[in-house]
Amino acid sequence: MNELTLQRVQFSKDADNKLRSLKAKTGLTPNILCRLAFCLSVEHGTEPPEIDMTERGREINRYTLFGEYETMFTSLLKVWMLEYSSTVEINELCVRHIHRGIPLINPNKL
Repeated sequence: MNELTLQRVQFSKDADNKLRSLKAKTGLTPNILCRLAFCLSVEHGTEPPEIDMTERGREINRYTLFGEYETMFTSLLKVWMLEYSSTVEINELCVRHIHRGIPLINPNKL
């Protein structure tokens, strides 16, 4: 099975702007918001769409993004890939899940 090899996660300008807005509203750091976003997207149960990276925003390194829970997030992604028979490469799928989940975060419900 594929292993997660990405070292830095590149965000689209739109996702970066949403992360900034969510941080201002919630006080949560972008890495914590991305962890929540990832989980919300995985819960959706469908393959996330491709990302328009025409305009790029911030980058977050992998350790900052997942921290000591990297093994858990990687395992969750691998199980999701098996369950939904995804053929998308694991690094791309991880980034897609984070990007799809960012707009799913509703600061009024946190």
